[in-house]
Amino acid sequence: MSRVFGIDLGTTYSCIAYIDEYGKPVVLKNSDGDLTTPSVVMVETEGNVIVGSEAKRSLEIDPDRTVQFIKRKMGKEDDTFTLNGREYSAPELSAYILEKLVNDANEELRQQGVIENGEEIKDVVITCPAYFGMQEREATKTAGEIAGLNVIDIINEPTAAAISYGAMGSKKNETVLVYDLGGGTFDITVMNINGNEISVVCTGGDDTLGGKNWDEALIDYLVERYQEEFGDDEDPTEQDEALATLYGQVETWKKALTAREKVNVVVSGESGNRHKEVLTREQYDEITKNLLTRTKNLLDDVLRTAEKSGYPLEKIDKVLLVGGSSRMPQVAKMIAEEYHVIPTLQDPDEAVAKGAAVYGANEKAFKDFVLSEAQKAGKTVEQLTQESQDSGKTLEEKFAKLSTGKSKTGRLAIRNVLSRSYGVLGFDEAENKDVILNILKCNMKLPAKGTQTFWTYEENQANAQLAIFESRSMNDRDDFEDQKPIAVAKMRFENSVPEETEVVVTLSFDGSGLLHLTAEEMYGHSKLDTTFSLSAQMTDEEKKEAALRLRGTTVE
Repeated sequence: MSRVFGIDLGTTYSCIAYIDEYGKPVVLKNSDGDLTTPSVVMVETEGNVIVGSEAKRSLEIDPDRTVQFIKRKMGKEDDTFTLNGREYSAPELSAYILEKLVNDANEELRQQGVIENGEEIKDVVITCPAYFGMQEREATKTAGEIAGLNVIDIINEPTAAAISYGAMGSKKNETVLVYDLGGGTFDITVMNINGNEISVVCTGGDDTLGGKNWDEALIDYLVERYQEEFGDDEDPTEQDEALATLYGQVETWKKALTAREKVNVVVSGESGNRHKEVLTREQYDEITKNLLTRTKNLLDDVLRTAEKSGYPLEKIDKVLLVGGSSRMPQVAKMIAEEYHVIPTLQDPDEAVAKGAAVYGANEKAFKDFVLSEAQKAGKTVEQLTQESQDSGKTLEEKFAKLSTGKSKTGRLAIRNVLSRSYGVLGFDEAENKDVILNILKCNMKLPAKGTQTFWTYEENQANAQLAIFESRSMNDRDDFEDQKPIAVAKMRFENSVPEETEVVVTLSFDGSGLLHLTAEEMYGHSKLDTTFSLSAQMTDEEKKEAALRLRGTTVE
């Protein structure tokens, strides 16, 4: 199959899209006839894994074998879940979600006559939050590889949303802010869009803030109201099954308040007691006010950074709302009142997958075009690429005029920024403590490069240990508080050096997943030149074993 599919691997819901015969992005239905699939996995047995709506219902009755919000652990040091007595990593569980999406999409495409028996989805673009670091991105790619997919690229969700909304391809030069409030994560990105080029200005967000927090706030309120009526001795959420049931009810009530001004709620206890009340949208907004304020504070931080980069609020042409939780009326109301901008809400659940499909199709069209040009010239793509580099141009620049117009193969150029800061551990003698000096900082344009000078701390020092740390900090320096480094390099000096010898350290990052470090001590000029992969991904053997388990598992 020649198509490239876009996948929104979401915290609470996921979906898959492709470009149909008319050139339109279309989200494919799952086996339940729905456009989105709950990102919930139930391990019924090691040979049978259930994903989606049925798994979500199992949260209420079988919580020990069911898990949701997997995305929050992607790329983290502690990325495992224990289900049905066995440990699973976040990438492996995410692979089951991808497998479900692809299996259902294959069946839907066969029924539509788009593909024939034996054909199946292989090439995909998967999205992730803009603030994901390389470890999270690599974990996302690993999930695709375990599922047997060819992951062409991992692109940012806000970028995909902007593509879906049709912000690209026009002659206009626009600045767009994407406010992406999903079920488990919150993401903000400001980007400038000029024709086929997206230049990310800055990003921000919180990977622990999403619709789930709104649900929890409402549950806390209802439990309090229940205990006011029936006493503190009874907790209607004490049992896992009861809590899972209440989560499902709260999600339904929250969605109802998006369309209605009030809803009838009922909370049942183990004793048979039932608390009933009419919950208004105004009450709900007050209950969750502090959460909305958290998004506003993060948005203010991003806007301040954007202004420093030459993009103040008045230069932002469009505010796009993405993510299912952005449907809550309180979101649009807050943005309109606080920033005097009317945001656009369109396809919040599907925009990201559609944009990824458009991006994937565009990448394929451009590569096919370049291959065609190479064949016409009797050369390989590699030869054309080298010729372009020798002339100081990229392939996009070389074919800029030829690849636009009716063929629509002009490549979408995405210029990103750092989503993390990278620093090296040093010692502050004046304050007598370890500190992390951030050499590369969040929102620096890629490729990014920075240099910092350190000094040796003892006479006749023979080596130096360079520990690299990753954070979301925007500070020049941060206190060391037992954080775990993402990489450590040991620099050996050719000859021992005196105390307080300068050691000049340079970090560079191009966004490919590799962090480059060079260092030179300025006494004998010993040098270090090394590259780190910033992925905490599974080993090849672990990936192979996970893929074999998935191949031998029925995913429903």
